[in-house]
Amino acid sequence: MRELGISIYPGHSDLQKDKEYIALAAKYGFTRIFTCLLSIEGDKEAIVSNFKETIAYANSLGFKVIADVSPKIFSDLNISYTDLKFFKELDAYGIRLDVGYTGNEESLMTFNPYDLKIEINMSNDTSYVDTIVEYKPNKDNLLGCHNFYPHGHTGLPRKHFRKCNENFMKHGLVTSAFVNSQNATFGPWPVDEGLCTLEEHRYLPIEVAAKDLFKEGIDTVIISNCYASEEELQKLGELKRTMLDLTVILV
Repeated sequence: MRELGISIYPGHSDLQKDKEYIALAAKYGFTRIFTCLLSIEGDKEAIVSNFKETIAYANSLGFKVIADVSPKIFSDLNISYTDLKFFKELDAYGIRLDVGYTGNEESLMTFNPYDLKIEINMSNDTSYVDTIVEYKPNKDNLLGCHNFYPHGHTGLPRKHFRKCNENFMKHGLVTSAFVNSQNATFGPWPVDEGLCTLEEHRYLPIEVAAKDLFKEGIDTVIISNCYASEEELQKLGELKRTMLDLTVILV
């Protein structure tokens, strides 16, 4: 099933505004949330508590929340790849490994007793996913998700994007990629010239970029920056996700 998602950055935003945004996205049929837990600076307990409250609210509206994590987070919070209980206690749907391991660890993680999804970075044209698959993972719990790029001219070119997609789709894995709102004002980093996966999409209307990603075979399209306008959310919610619907200008 093709899905739409939004992104939430609790460390850079207001909890109440996040909740209002989540509720608005739910109104237009969004079901996925990407959030960023790449570093915890400051009061760890307060930050984790904020994440828990945000995720609990999102879950109550039917969202599936995946948290982007890094080896630093595992180290800071004393988490082992063999025990993902911390993320279960957050009530997350899964975790995205911004930086991976050797392939064996990722495969073992897909068999976690909490049935958490393990999402891996799919923007590099390497044999990374093939290596994981060779270790016989639980494919039901293995997902792929592209990166997004905040600087102009740093997004993926289409040829590279398609090659990366092919690496994952040949294994039948669910995939995700990002589009950016032209009305949003922030993301996880200070620089934000748009947060898209494909460079071609940086300054396009959000619904045009989303149509393109669905046409390319991507399963989940996620808005990467905050906060998209209600008009943008509505346009995405009205998209035909399995049929390319073109806007025609008659001459």
